Amino acid sequence: MARLAVFDMNETTLDLAPVRAEINRQLGHSGAAGMWFSRLLGLSMAITATGDYKPFTQLARTAMGSVADSVAGFDAISDENWQRVVDAILTLPPHPDVANGLVSLIADGWRLFALTNSTQAAVEAQLASGNIADLFEAVVSVEAVQTFKPSPAPYHHIAAVAGVEPSDMWMVAAHDWDLAGAKAVGMRTAFISRPGARFLDVFPAADVTAADFTDLAVKLADVA
Repeated sequence: MARLAVFDMNETTLDLAPVRAEINRQLGHSGAAGMWFSRLLGLSMAITATGDYKPFTQLARTAMGSVADSVAGFDAISDENWQRVVDAILTLPPHPDVANGLVSLIADGWRLFALTNSTQAAVEAQLASGNIADLFEAVVSVEAVQTFKPSPAPYHHIAAVAGVEPSDMWMVAAHDWDLAGAKAVGMRTAFISRPGARFLDVFPAADVTAADFTDLAVKLADVA
């Protein structure tokens, strides 16, 4: 069987620390970024559930305004301040283990793909900035299907891009909800237990749990 792995980007592959720091700084609250990311995910899932679609960047700015209203007493994020957040998003660094882990997987015969809720332009900028774009056979945004993960459509789409069935692929993510969506369409799943990431037992268990991409390469070395 061919070895194919699909990687989530934000938090899983790319370190969100610079964005978190910028949002916390602007809103003057150490927990603002955590609230922002949770609200952003909630918005994306609600939009998807109603059959609508709006770009992730639009939802991200809306989420930041909502959190600002809660913790700082204002909800209008200036264009200048939002651009600082965007700049941080577009230059997110890969986690230190990412490049070596991906190279090890490729050496073991794995085909690697990226699948993200971010826009196509954003993910291409991120991977170019992090010098890891060439490690992926294809980089795909949910823009192509106009619906966010964990809806089934993005997972089916990346399988079609790869020319295989979903059951022939692994989904790699630091988010339990993402892996639940992948598992629902027949993918095997690998959970990356980044600091602060938790896998809740309301979701089907991941097939593999790894501390980071280096550990993942070791654990997938003998997978058929």
